[in-house]
Amino acid sequence: MPVTLKDIAERAGVTSATVSMVINNKPNISEATRRKVLKIARELNYYPNVIARGLATRKSNSIGVIVPNLASSFVVRILQGIKSTNRDVDYTVTLFDTVGQKENESQLFQRLARERRIDGAILIGTTVSEEEMQIFRDESVPCIVVARRCDILDSVFVNNTQGAQDATEFLIGKGHKKIGCVICRKQNLPVEERLQGYKQALEKNGIPYDDSLAFEVDDDSMEAGEHVFERIIASGVTAVFVPAGDMAAIGIIREAKKKGIAVPSKLAVVGFDDIPAAEVVEPTLTTVRQPKLEMGDYAINMIVDKLEGRESELKHKELPTKFIVREST
Repeated sequence: MPVTLKDIAERAGVTSATVSMVINNKPNISEATRRKVLKIARELNYYPNVIARGLATRKSNSIGVIVPNLASSFVVRILQGIKSTNRDVDYTVTLFDTVGQKENESQLFQRLARERRIDGAILIGTTVSEEEMQIFRDESVPCIVVARRCDILDSVFVNNTQGAQDATEFLIGKGHKKIGCVICRKQNLPVEERLQGYKQALEKNGIPYDDSLAFEVDDDSMEAGEHVFERIIASGVTAVFVPAGDMAAIGIIREAKKKGIAVPSKLAVVGFDDIPAAEVVEPTLTTVRQPKLEMGDYAINMIVDKLEGRESELKHKELPTKFIVREST
Protein backbone atom coordinates (compact mmCIF):
# COMPACT_ATOMS: atom_id res chain seq x y z
CA MET A 1 0.00 0.00 0.00
CA PRO A 2 1.21 3.54 -0.73
CA VAL A 3 2.53 5.59 2.16
CA THR A 4 0.08 8.27 3.40
CA LEU A 5 0.44 11.52 5.29
CA LYS A 6 -1.09 9.74 8.29
CA ASP A 7 1.69 7.14 8.23
CA ILE A 8 4.32 9.87 8.35
CA ALA A 9 2.43 11.80 11.03
CA GLU A 10 2.21 8.78 13.32
CA ARG A 11 5.93 8.07 12.95
CA ALA A 12 6.84 11.74 13.55
CA GLY A 13 4.43 12.28 16.43
CA VAL A 14 2.66 15.20 14.70
CA THR A 15 -0.68 15.75 12.99
CA SER A 16 -1.42 14.94 9.36
CA ALA A 17 -2.05 18.66 8.84
CA THR A 18 1.50 19.42 9.99
CA VAL A 19 2.92 16.83 7.60
CA SER A 20 0.89 18.36 4.76
CA MET A 21 2.26 21.82 5.57
CA VAL A 22 5.83 20.49 5.51
CA ILE A 23 5.36 18.56 2.27
CA ASN A 24 3.87 21.64 0.62
CA ASN A 25 6.59 23.91 2.03
CA LYS A 26 4.20 26.08 4.04
CA PRO A 27 5.46 28.61 6.62
CA ASN A 28 5.05 28.62 10.40
CA ILE A 29 6.68 25.20 10.89
CA SER A 30 9.76 24.91 13.07
CA GLU A 31 12.95 23.86 11.32
CA ALA A 32 13.35 20.91 13.67
CA THR A 33 9.86 19.61 12.84
CA ARG A 34 10.42 20.19 9.13
CA ARG A 35 13.67 18.22 9.13
CA LYS A 36 12.12 15.38 11.15
CA VAL A 37 9.10 15.03 8.86
CA LEU A 38 11.17 15.15 5.68
CA LYS A 39 13.59 12.57 7.06
CA ILE A 40 10.76 10.16 7.86
CA ALA A 41 9.14 10.81 4.46
CA ARG A 42 12.39 9.82 2.75
CA GLU A 43 12.78 6.73 4.94
CA LEU A 44 9.25 5.62 4.02
CA ASN A 45 9.90 6.30 0.32
CA TYR A 46 7.00 8.77 0.22
CA TYR A 47 6.37 10.74 -2.97
CA PRO A 48 3.59 13.35 -3.23
CA ASN A 49 1.11 12.04 -5.78
CA VAL A 50 -0.62 14.82 -7.70
CA ILE A 51 -3.20 12.35 -9.00
CA ALA A 52 -4.25 11.68 -5.40
CA ARG A 53 -4.69 15.43 -4.99
CA GLY A 54 -7.48 15.40 -7.52
CA LEU A 55 -5.43 16.59 -10.47
CA ALA A 56 -5.69 13.44 -12.53
CA THR A 57 -7.21 15.19 -15.53
CA ARG A 58 -4.69 18.05 -15.59
CA LYS A 59 -1.39 18.13 -17.46
CA SER A 60 1.68 20.12 -16.65
CA ASN A 61 2.44 20.60 -20.38
CA SER A 62 6.05 20.20 -19.40
CA ILE A 63 8.70 17.85 -20.81
CA GLY A 64 11.71 17.16 -18.63
CA VAL A 65 15.07 16.93 -20.35
CA ILE A 66 17.59 15.18 -18.11
CA VAL A 67 21.33 15.37 -18.77
CA PRO A 68 24.30 14.17 -16.69
CA ASN A 69 26.55 17.04 -17.78
CA LEU A 70 25.38 20.30 -19.29
CA ALA A 71 28.98 21.33 -19.99
CA SER A 72 29.26 18.69 -22.73
CA SER A 73 29.22 20.22 -26.22
CA PHE A 74 27.67 16.96 -27.45
CA VAL A 75 24.71 17.44 -25.09
CA VAL A 76 24.40 21.16 -25.90
CA ARG A 77 24.07 20.42 -29.62
CA ILE A 78 21.26 17.91 -28.99
CA LEU A 79 19.54 20.49 -26.78
CA GLN A 80 19.72 22.97 -29.66
CA GLY A 81 17.87 20.47 -31.84
CA ILE A 82 15.21 20.06 -29.15
CA LYS A 83 14.86 23.81 -28.65
CA SER A 84 14.59 24.56 -32.35
CA THR A 85 11.79 22.04 -32.88
CA ASN A 86 10.07 22.83 -29.59
CA ARG A 87 9.05 26.24 -30.93
CA ASP A 88 6.35 24.46 -32.92
CA VAL A 89 4.87 22.39 -30.07
CA ASP A 90 2.80 23.45 -27.08
CA TYR A 91 5.07 22.14 -24.33
CA THR A 92 7.52 23.80 -21.98
CA VAL A 93 10.91 22.11 -21.81
CA THR A 94 12.43 21.97 -18.32
CA LEU A 95 16.12 21.09 -18.06
CA PHE A 96 17.53 18.94 -15.23
CA ASP A 97 21.31 18.67 -14.87
CA THR A 98 22.59 16.32 -12.15
CA VAL A 99 26.19 17.56 -12.13
CA GLY A 100 27.01 19.21 -8.81
CA GLN A 101 23.70 18.13 -7.28
CA LYS A 102 23.24 15.91 -4.23
CA GLU A 103 20.65 13.98 -6.20
CA ASN A 104 22.00 11.44 -8.70
CA GLU A 105 20.32 10.45 -11.96
CA SER A 106 18.51 7.43 -10.56
CA GLN A 107 17.10 9.41 -7.63
CA LEU A 108 16.03 12.21 -9.95
CA PHE A 109 14.26 9.73 -12.23
CA GLN A 110 12.28 8.34 -9.30
CA ARG A 111 11.29 11.77 -8.03
CA LEU A 112 10.17 13.14 -11.39
CA ALA A 113 8.30 10.00 -12.39
CA ARG A 114 6.45 9.61 -9.10
CA GLU A 115 5.67 13.26 -8.45
CA ARG A 116 4.36 13.63 -12.02
CA ARG A 117 5.74 17.16 -12.34
CA ILE A 118 6.41 16.45 -16.01
CA ASP A 119 4.25 14.81 -18.66
CA GLY A 120 7.20 13.12 -20.36
CA ALA A 121 10.98 12.86 -20.23
CA ILE A 122 13.95 12.95 -22.60
CA LEU A 123 17.17 11.41 -21.29
CA ILE A 124 20.38 12.51 -23.03
CA GLY A 125 23.57 10.53 -22.51
CA THR A 126 22.27 8.86 -19.36
CA THR A 127 24.69 6.63 -17.47
CA VAL A 128 22.14 4.56 -15.53
CA SER A 129 21.02 1.01 -16.25
CA GLU A 130 17.80 0.04 -18.00
CA GLU A 131 16.60 -1.38 -14.69
CA GLU A 132 16.85 2.10 -13.15
CA MET A 133 15.04 3.64 -16.14
CA GLN A 134 12.18 1.18 -15.62
CA ILE A 135 10.63 3.70 -13.20
CA PHE A 136 9.26 5.68 -16.16
CA ARG A 137 7.43 2.62 -17.49
CA ASP A 138 6.19 1.70 -14.01
CA GLU A 139 4.74 5.19 -13.53
CA SER A 140 3.44 5.43 -17.16
CA VAL A 141 5.57 8.47 -17.96
CA PRO A 142 6.52 8.54 -21.68
CA CYS A 143 10.28 8.69 -22.06
CA ILE A 144 12.79 8.93 -24.92
CA VAL A 145 16.43 7.87 -24.47
CA VAL A 146 18.84 9.80 -26.71
CA ALA A 147 22.30 8.68 -27.93
CA ARG A 148 21.81 5.13 -26.68
CA ARG A 149 19.56 2.28 -27.73
CA CYS A 150 17.24 1.22 -24.93
CA ASP A 151 15.20 -2.00 -25.12
CA ILE A 152 12.52 -0.94 -22.61
CA LEU A 153 11.97 2.71 -23.64
CA ASP A 154 11.78 4.61 -26.92
CA SER A 155 15.20 5.67 -28.15
CA VAL A 156 17.10 7.72 -30.74
CA PHE A 157 20.66 6.72 -31.53
CA VAL A 158 23.21 6.39 -34.33
CA ASN A 159 24.69 3.38 -36.09
CA ASN A 160 27.91 3.36 -34.05
CA THR A 161 29.19 0.14 -35.61
CA GLN A 162 28.94 1.45 -39.16
CA GLY A 163 30.48 4.78 -38.17
CA ALA A 164 33.48 3.03 -36.61
CA GLN A 165 33.84 0.74 -39.60
CA ASP A 166 33.81 3.71 -42.00
CA ALA A 167 36.54 5.44 -39.98
CA THR A 168 38.80 2.38 -39.86
CA GLU A 169 38.31 1.55 -43.53
CA PHE A 170 39.24 5.11 -44.44
CA LEU A 171 42.55 4.73 -42.60
CA ILE A 172 43.18 1.39 -44.29
CA GLY A 173 42.45 3.02 -47.63
CA LYS A 174 45.15 5.60 -46.83
CA GLY A 175 47.67 2.75 -46.61
CA HIS A 176 47.74 2.19 -42.83
CA LYS A 177 48.13 -1.44 -41.72
CA LYS A 178 48.82 -0.95 -38.02
CA ILE A 179 45.93 1.05 -36.59
CA GLY A 180 45.36 1.68 -32.92
CA CYS A 181 41.96 2.14 -31.25
CA VAL A 182 41.35 4.23 -28.11
CA ILE A 183 38.29 3.13 -26.14
CA CYS A 184 36.57 4.39 -23.00
CA ARG A 185 34.20 2.20 -21.00
CA LYS A 186 32.07 4.96 -19.48
CA GLN A 187 28.56 3.59 -19.14
CA ASN A 188 26.99 6.14 -21.49
CA LEU A 189 29.39 5.35 -24.36
CA PRO A 190 28.54 2.52 -26.83
CA VAL A 191 32.05 1.05 -26.58
CA GLU A 192 31.34 -2.45 -27.83
CA GLU A 193 29.43 -1.22 -30.89
CA ARG A 194 32.28 1.05 -31.97
CA LEU A 195 34.94 -1.55 -31.18
CA GLN A 196 32.98 -4.05 -33.27
CA GLY A 197 33.01 -1.68 -36.25
CA TYR A 198 36.78 -1.30 -35.91
CA LYS A 199 37.22 -5.09 -35.83
CA GLN A 200 34.91 -5.60 -38.80
CA ALA A 201 36.90 -3.17 -40.94
CA LEU A 202 40.15 -4.95 -40.08
CA GLU A 203 38.69 -8.37 -40.84
CA LYS A 204 37.17 -7.18 -44.10
CA ASN A 205 40.62 -6.05 -45.24
CA GLY A 206 42.55 -9.09 -44.04
CA ILE A 207 44.22 -7.38 -41.07
CA PRO A 208 44.28 -9.45 -37.85
CA TYR A 209 42.86 -7.78 -34.74
CA ASP A 210 45.59 -7.14 -32.16
CA ASP A 211 44.25 -6.67 -28.63
CA SER A 212 47.44 -4.82 -27.63
CA LEU A 213 46.49 -2.01 -30.03
CA ALA A 214 43.17 -1.34 -28.24
CA PHE A 215 44.13 1.32 -25.68
CA GLU A 216 41.67 1.84 -22.83
CA VAL A 217 41.32 5.23 -21.12
CA ASP A 218 39.43 6.18 -17.95
CA ASP A 219 37.24 8.86 -19.53
CA ASP A 220 36.60 10.72 -22.77
CA SER A 221 38.51 13.88 -21.84
CA MET A 222 41.37 15.69 -23.57
CA GLU A 223 43.61 14.77 -20.62
CA ALA A 224 42.87 11.10 -21.24
CA GLY A 225 44.11 11.50 -24.81
CA GLU A 226 47.27 13.21 -23.62
CA HIS A 227 47.96 10.47 -21.08
CA VAL A 228 47.54 7.59 -23.56
CA PHE A 229 49.78 9.18 -26.20
CA GLU A 230 53.05 7.56 -25.06
CA ARG A 231 51.46 4.09 -25.18
CA ILE A 232 50.21 4.76 -28.70
CA ILE A 233 53.63 5.84 -29.97
CA ALA A 234 55.39 2.96 -28.20
CA SER A 235 53.12 0.47 -30.00
CA GLY A 236 54.41 1.54 -33.41
CA VAL A 237 51.01 2.32 -34.95
CA THR A 238 50.87 4.79 -37.84
CA ALA A 239 47.23 5.73 -37.26
CA VAL A 240 44.78 5.77 -34.38
CA PHE A 241 40.99 5.71 -34.35
CA VAL A 242 39.51 7.22 -31.18
CA PRO A 243 35.93 6.00 -30.60
CA ALA A 244 36.32 7.35 -27.04
CA GLY A 245 35.44 10.71 -28.60
CA ASP A 246 36.80 13.89 -30.15
CA MET A 247 38.11 15.37 -26.90
CA ALA A 248 40.41 12.39 -26.36
CA ALA A 249 41.48 12.59 -30.02
CA ILE A 250 42.28 16.30 -29.60
CA GLY A 251 44.34 15.44 -26.54
CA ILE A 252 46.38 13.02 -28.67
CA ILE A 253 46.97 15.70 -31.33
CA ARG A 254 48.01 18.26 -28.70
CA GLU A 255 50.46 15.83 -27.10
CA ALA A 256 51.87 14.87 -30.52
CA LYS A 257 52.58 18.53 -31.20
CA LYS A 258 54.38 18.87 -27.85
CA LYS A 259 56.54 15.80 -28.58
CA GLY A 260 57.34 16.80 -32.15
CA ILE A 261 55.35 13.98 -33.76
CA ALA A 262 53.81 15.30 -36.98
CA VAL A 263 50.10 14.69 -37.54
CA PRO A 264 49.19 13.17 -39.96
CA SER A 265 52.52 12.24 -41.62
CA LYS A 266 53.79 10.31 -38.57
CA LEU A 267 50.48 9.61 -36.86
CA ALA A 268 47.02 9.93 -38.42
CA VAL A 269 44.18 10.60 -35.96
CA VAL A 270 40.41 10.06 -36.36
CA GLY A 271 37.86 10.98 -33.68
CA PHE A 272 34.17 10.33 -33.07
CA ASP A 273 31.33 12.88 -32.56
CA ASP A 274 32.38 15.99 -34.55
CA ILE A 275 32.21 18.51 -31.74
CA PRO A 276 32.90 22.20 -32.56
CA ALA A 277 36.48 21.93 -31.24
CA ALA A 278 37.26 19.43 -34.02
CA GLU A 279 37.36 22.35 -36.47
CA VAL A 280 39.55 24.51 -34.21
CA VAL A 281 42.39 22.17 -33.22
CA GLU A 282 45.49 22.25 -35.43
CA PRO A 283 45.53 20.20 -37.55
CA THR A 284 41.75 20.03 -37.77
CA LEU A 285 40.30 16.67 -36.78
CA THR A 286 38.95 14.04 -39.16
CA THR A 287 36.04 12.45 -37.34
CA VAL A 288 32.74 10.56 -37.40
CA ARG A 289 29.86 13.01 -37.16
CA GLN A 290 26.85 12.16 -35.05
CA PRO A 291 23.75 14.06 -36.26
CA LYS A 292 23.13 15.75 -32.93
CA LEU A 293 20.60 18.35 -34.09
CA GLU A 294 18.59 15.63 -35.81
CA MET A 295 18.70 13.48 -32.69
CA GLY A 296 17.23 16.33 -30.66
CA ASP A 297 14.61 16.97 -33.33
CA TYR A 298 13.51 13.32 -33.44
CA ALA A 299 13.44 13.09 -29.64
CA ILE A 300 11.10 16.04 -29.11
CA ASN A 301 8.80 14.92 -31.90
CA MET A 302 8.70 11.35 -30.60
CA ILE A 303 7.80 12.43 -27.07
CA VAL A 304 5.07 14.78 -28.28
CA ASP A 305 3.60 11.99 -30.44
CA LYS A 306 3.48 9.83 -27.33
CA LEU A 307 1.88 12.52 -25.20
CA GLU A 308 -0.71 13.36 -27.83
CA GLY A 309 -1.63 9.71 -28.38
CA ARG A 310 -0.39 9.53 -31.97
CA GLU A 311 2.11 6.79 -31.11
CA SER A 312 1.76 4.01 -28.54
CA GLU A 313 4.17 1.28 -29.64
CA LEU A 314 7.80 1.09 -28.53
CA LYS A 315 9.85 2.90 -31.16
CA HIS A 316 13.56 3.10 -31.96
CA LYS A 317 15.07 5.53 -34.47
CA GLU A 318 18.54 4.79 -35.81
CA LEU A 319 20.29 7.63 -37.63
CA PRO A 320 23.36 7.31 -39.88
CA THR A 321 26.71 8.86 -39.06
CA LYS A 322 28.75 10.88 -41.58
CA PHE A 323 32.50 10.65 -42.05
CA ILE A 324 34.13 14.10 -42.07
CA VAL A 325 37.61 14.33 -43.60
CA ARG A 326 39.89 17.10 -42.33
CA GLU A 327 43.62 17.64 -41.86
CA SER A 328 44.51 15.02 -39.20
CA THR A 329 44.52 12.18 -41.77
